[in-house]
Amino acid sequence: MKKDKKYTMLIVDDEPIISDGLKDLFEESFGDIFSICNCYHPKRALEIFKYRLPDVVVSDVRMPKMTGIEMAEKMRSVKQDIHVLFLSGYDEFDYVYSAIKQDADDYILKTEGDDIILAAMKKMVDLLESENLFREEFESARSRISYMAPAFKEKALGQLLDGDIGSEEAWKELMADLENPVSMEGHLLMLLGAVKNKVDPETQKRILTAMEQTLMRVYGNKIACIHKMIYRQSFVWLLETEEGELPELLQVTLLDVQKMLEEELDTGIAFGIAGKGVKWNELAQKHSSLWTEMLRQTVDKESGIVMERVEDEAGISFNGEETGFEEMVVPVAEKIHVMEEFLSGGDREAFMEEMEKILSLLSGAKRHSMYALEIYYSIANMLIAFINRRNLRARLASKIRLMELFDPGSFVTWEQAADYIRALMAAVFELSIFSGQSAGGGITERTKSYILSHLGEDLSLTAIGQEIGFNPIYLSRVFKQAEGIGIREYVENCRMDMAKRLILYSRMKIYEIAERCGYSNTAYFIKVFKAHFGFSPQETRNKE
Repeated sequence: MKKDKKYTMLIVDDEPIISDGLKDLFEESFGDIFSICNCYHPKRALEIFKYRLPDVVVSDVRMPKMTGIEMAEKMRSVKQDIHVLFLSGYDEFDYVYSAIKQDADDYILKTEGDDIILAAMKKMVDLLESENLFREEFESARSRISYMAPAFKEKALGQLLDGDIGSEEAWKELMADLENPVSMEGHLLMLLGAVKNKVDPETQKRILTAMEQTLMRVYGNKIACIHKMIYRQSFVWLLETEEGELPELLQVTLLDVQKMLEEELDTGIAFGIAGKGVKWNELAQKHSSLWTEMLRQTVDKESGIVMERVEDEAGISFNGEETGFEEMVVPVAEKIHVMEEFLSGGDREAFMEEMEKILSLLSGAKRHSMYALEIYYSIANMLIAFINRRNLRARLASKIRLMELFDPGSFVTWEQAADYIRALMAAVFELSIFSGQSAGGGITERTKSYILSHLGEDLSLTAIGQEIGFNPIYLSRVFKQAEGIGIREYVENCRMDMAKRLILYSRMKIYEIAERCGYSNTAYFIKVFKAHFGFSPQETRNKE
């Protein structure tokens, strides 16, 4: 037992000798964990209870003017989680039944002796200890959840800025568990920040919080809420506001913030201010355009404030670059992901087909295009990762210089950079042992096995891709190359074969067969079956 008294006990009995005797008995055996008090009247007990809120009440059942059961009911209206041990000198069913209804923890007869009473109290102590442990674990879990809440929020915001959330249903599901979700109806004014020198995570948090506090202090009447995060290389603040003039007002405030951060953290910071607020599903495009404009205008400066022009969104290219680049940067991450799987799977043809689309665009870029620079680094990062995984660096060095891969500034034009990537890939393919058929064959067999084992479940391309572990686009291409038919057609063929067997060799009803084969709509199932075999399911069964 622990020396610190963790719990409180109240003993109530209208016979003083019994009340005092129980107190002495419990103090002798449980005095190290219970602070114990006693009294002789139910009304007095209620007064003590409201003041001390004891964990355990030991009470006689029959007492003048108020029974122990009535008293316990009043106590429970004040504190729901009390534990009650009823004692009685009467072995009467009515009192036992009432005590059970009152949710008593135990009911024993006084005549049963001290050992039985102490054993009942020992059970009570064990119950309290168990509840206390559960409460501590619950509080710990709640604390961990509270601690992780900012991380969950940042992950959710990251998905919005990645453009991964395309529907209202997906957005609602993403926001459902957040304590402070992003507004669906209102406008979000984006504010970006970028420091010249790398800072540690603690300093990043200080910058995010300092900006939030400053903006709320100055413009609290214009801003409903601020969502903040670190996204890729930028600080991001999303301001829920309907104030159209706020972007221009922010310019003055940000000059003061720059000075403050420079003095307190010894770091310069550049800011980008969106020209106007956008809806949640426009955040990805807004971040891409604003971040690119920031890079273009502050590339040679330690700090600055870039104000996006509203007319840019009406179709005027804000930096004079080709519009194709602005459209290309947003989906480039997904394209790179698919290309990585083509490369890892040994599908040279598919990989180079996608690569050529990007390199052709890159070749026509202006020399100082920031869009082109972002695309080049995306390609370079993918290739560096692949070279490291395959341990090709030493052998590649004898065939082509690798320094250019890390330094696009060594090229005079982006066309030269594109030619270098082509030459590098030729060397990579020459050194790597590619077995596209066998790799694809392995993936195909896994796909077929999964389909055959789950014909009654969701077999959409997305669901299969998640289960097999490959991008759906890549998986579909590899499967069709190996099998000569698409995955959807293969799934339908397997389901129809299964359906025909069930129709011919089982007594299942048509709608049951439809469900077993993955069709929730029986009419649609009949339509597909007839198109596949030339007869309806019932005609097939009757004919056979």
